[in-house]
Amino acid sequence: MNRPRQHVRLLMLAVALLCVLTLPSAAHAEPIMLNPTIMDLGNGLFSYQYSVANTSPFDFSAISILNLPAVGNAVQNLLAPASFNAFFDPGLGELDFLEDTQSFGAGSTVSGFSFISPFAPGLTIFTALRLDENFNPVVVQGTVLAPQNAAIPEPATMVLLATGLAGIAAKVRRRRIGMKSCGNPTGELNFNS
Repeated sequence: MNRPRQHVRLLMLAVALLCVLTLPSAAHAEPIMLNPTIMDLGNGLFSYQYSVANTSPFDFSAISILNLPAVGNAVQNLLAPASFNAFFDPGLGELDFLEDTQSFGAGSTVSGFSFISPFAPGLTIFTALRLDENFNPVVVQGTVLAPQNAAIPEPATMVLLATGLAGIAAKVRRRRIGMKSCGNPTGELNFNS
């Protein structure tokens, strides 16, 4: 067998072995779902209620909703069901649902996490944490609707953008006028000369 074919064959064998090693772990995904119920209360307030559904064969200890607005009033009147705790860290913009005397057990659904927020819902990331048999952390990630900052540009940003575009337009116009005066009747830019 010639050398290039042998290298290709070894490469294909390595890829096949890699697939065999990674596919079983992908087939054993640990599904955790955060199911939100969101109501617009009027006056710029929203009610958020969550249930955590664990359809995996493992118990989870903590659920964290990430990337919330990092302000103190983003989460108000935070409640957790009996046997659980809930904390909001405004410095990190992170909301945690934690086990106290009970975990998010395998095959269970825990309801009763709720709060009020002045921020409308948007899609964000959550993580679920459990420990494996060797006490190593295992993290599962998903998406959920949660309070989000609206991306509204500031007036100063819009003025800067408009000024920049006007400057570019003026430069192009001056260049075209200069081209016409140099014997180019169309004023089109020619990059071939």
